[in-house]
Amino acid sequence: MRLLKDLIGIESTEVALIIAVVVLVSYGAYRLLGQNIAAIVTDIAGKI
Repeated sequence: MRLLKDLIGIESTEVALIIAVVVLVSYGAYRLLGQNIAAIVTDIAGKI
């Protein structure tokens, strides 16, 4: 219930944690889809 009563807002450690999670997810997506993204961009550039 303390969380519901906390009106101070997000603290800097929570912001840092959220940023770290976003960076890790973005990096993971890039590693998984990097080759496909490069191929798509090359294909589109060739068509232009």
